Amino acid sequence: MLKQTIISISLLLSLSACSTLTTQKSYEKPEKLLFVNQEKNTLPLQIQRDERLCNDDKVDDQKCPIKFFIDDFKAGEFYINNAATYYLKPNEYELTVKNCNDKCSTYHTKINIDQQLPPLNLILSVDENGKPFIINKKS
Repeated sequence: MLKQTIISISLLLSLSACSTLTTQKSYEKPEKLLFVNQEKNTLPLQIQRDERLCNDDKVDDQKCPIKFFIDDFKAGEFYINNAATYYLKPNEYELTVKNCNDKCSTYHTKINIDQQLPPLNLILSVDENGKPFIINKKS
């Protein structure tokens, strides 16, 4: 009986340890990415999030990623210092960024992906009020 109790307690402790490990968030890579497979006739679009945190976030406890949309398709969630390369066919696209502020702050811009233009490098950031925006980083 004592042996079964010890085994049961050990099993419960190991399961709880596993569940706490899976609930910890990794902020090293952006999440839920679309448009990242390089296909024929696509051009790169570099997206990078800067180091500015939203609201009361901390580096090791970020609750407010910037959600990045390409033509109303959610293309990724970016925590600070995340980066990704998207591959888009030449065309005009509407880019949108949102975050988790009370009023769901949103910023829209249009870009033109064209073979004659230099590759685009965009930075995602937030202002002093936590509103997200996109900066065109000149090469």
